[in-house]
Amino acid sequence: MFLKDCWQVAAFAKEVGRKILPRTLAGEAVILYRTTAGTPVAMLDTCPHRFLPLSLGTLSADVIQCGYHGLCFNRHGDCVKIPGQDRIPPTAKVTVFPIVERYGFIWIWLGDASMAHESTVPNFHWMTNPEWVVSEGYHHINAHYQLINDNLLDLSHETFVHPHTIGNHAVAESPLTVSEGEGTVIAHRDIMNCEPPPFYVKVAGFSTRIDRWHTTIFTPPGFLVIENGSVPAGMPKGEAREKGIARERRVLNLITPETETSSHYFWGIARCYDLEDVELTDYIRREVARTFDEDKLVLEAQQSRLGANKITHFPVTLRADAGAVRGRRLIEAMLRGVSADAAE
Repeated sequence: MFLKDCWQVAAFAKEVGRKILPRTLAGEAVILYRTTAGTPVAMLDTCPHRFLPLSLGTLSADVIQCGYHGLCFNRHGDCVKIPGQDRIPPTAKVTVFPIVERYGFIWIWLGDASMAHESTVPNFHWMTNPEWVVSEGYHHINAHYQLINDNLLDLSHETFVHPHTIGNHAVAESPLTVSEGEGTVIAHRDIMNCEPPPFYVKVAGFSTRIDRWHTTIFTPPGFLVIENGSVPAGMPKGEAREKGIARERRVLNLITPETETSSHYFWGIARCYDLEDVELTDYIRREVARTFDEDKLVLEAQQSRLGANKITHFPVTLRADAGAVRGRRLIEAMLRGVSADAAE
């Protein structure tokens, strides 16, 4: 069961063009394309006649033609032509989903369309703000989306999964604090007086000991912003910022379920320093992709072990799991609300 009365990322905006893009999102088979005017469209990837995927058809002007019997549908999902007959049955319609193009993403609302308000699209303005530069990418992961949420809400795994990029022993040894906001879970770590991991040496330019931090802000169903940074060990953040030597980044992780055992993982790492350094931007993209490849290996191994079984409880819970546990409780409460509404 998935949360659908919410905005979720369907694609990077640059992925959607004049070629039909099929994608499964929270169990729904969807097609994405742009009209000749450039307007993005999302509709169910199923012809209502004999259920052939519309993605096997063609896009001509602003009309999708089914590849089986030639029914044609406009961007509103209305059938506008049936070869061999003039009458169009009133049931010849395809579901069209509300979408918004913002911050470099195509956002889709898969639930009750009357509840979809553009004002509620999450604000990730830095992704398209010229005062920031972004290294971005995508991973398809064969794992349930909540396993990915768990991973990002407990970054102690950096010590063991990512020792060659962002991790070292100090991460797992540093205490975690967890709090809750309005519909959010916030997990924070200060990692004091530690050796800079390899990624920090290159990206932040530190060669001596540092104080680093990361704060994960989780909003259901799968939006996780990690605010991280580093300063020379012992130097207050404010002083380092004034001197221009604080190195701070925002890591945007947008997880959209595909099926019960697979997920779309859109990510972007934004920095507000060395904006013109194209080599650094490319390096960050490569190293973060490498880091998430390591996560993918772990997550898919977890899912393989679990199979189709849904997690109802964890037999062992650690202090470091506090953020992940609260994140799951938040989603469970929202899903209970959906089930209660459906039962009325």
